[in-house]
Amino acid sequence: GRPNNVFPLVQETYPGDPYAEAAAEVVPTYFAYSGSGSVTAEVVYANYGDRKDYAYLASRGVDVAGKVVLARYGDIHCEDMVRNARDAGAAAAIIYTDAKDFGGPAAKGKQKWFPNTRWLPPSGVQVGTLYYGNGDPTTPMWPSCAAGEDCERLSMEELDASEAMPGIPALPVSGRDGETIQKAMGGGVAPPEWQGGEGAPVYRIGPGPAVLNLTYIGNDTLATIENVFAVIEGKEEPDRYVIIGNHRDAWTFGAVDPNSGTAAMLEIAERLSQLEKKGWRPRRTIIVCSWDAEEFALVCSCSCALRCFAYSQV
Repeated sequence: GRPNNVFPLVQETYPGDPYAEAAAEVVPTYFAYSGSGSVTAEVVYANYGDRKDYAYLASRGVDVAGKVVLARYGDIHCEDMVRNARDAGAAAAIIYTDAKDFGGPAAKGKQKWFPNTRWLPPSGVQVGTLYYGNGDPTTPMWPSCAAGEDCERLSMEELDASEAMPGIPALPVSGRDGETIQKAMGGGVAPPEWQGGEGAPVYRIGPGPAVLNLTYIGNDTLATIENVFAVIEGKEEPDRYVIIGNHRDAWTFGAVDPNSGTAAMLEIAERLSQLEKKGWRPRRTIIVCSWDAEEFALVCSCSCALRCFAYSQV
């Protein structure tokens, strides 16, 4: 008797948004490296998805095995949340941004959000990577080469079997979607510290009767990414490096992450360039780096750091 809901997996623009047309081109929300698959199962609410939260569910007699875990962003990062859900036996995970933590303080009974304040709107979603490591997942702890170049890599089968991969399907959704799921939940009432903020429905732990149909099919693609380097060779210790870097890729527009940092880095590079034109040389070599694919688990920064270390050892 409960209604069916289809979650759009898009973040809404606000009235008068000058970038609404560009926003329409943003891909649906997803987690990088999520496991592919289709799951239909009852939902269990797991608070922030920490190991202690699963211990509490067990103490209440709630079995997570084969269920879809609903957890909210907060105490730990998304790759830990999905990894903990997998280790608890869950078949899939849904991570949402609760208004209690990301919707901002209520003023006169109403919450305000972007563009009026910095808080996430009801349709806002936090995305991220689920790879439990840093760098190119196919070349763990060694440098990654461009696509098409001769480079030792893990096979897709080896990668899928790795403990560093999440192993189960997972999706990020908005606070509005998370609240919709919460309203359909049954079972025992969650403890006070697991509840939402003012105006939120009563959170229950399940399992069910809410049932989620989740399908995620990932695209395993090996692509070439690009770094940009500027090098000022040191005068006295040229083989010792000072690296100034920031990534330039973003999940969407990246006004703060990474463009605010990139703007500062470019200003520093401009000043260093002016000094160099006047004959100044640093004691050690300075490398200014603009990295790509940071959002996919620090792919470029880690791979390039390994390369710089390897070159310095030759």
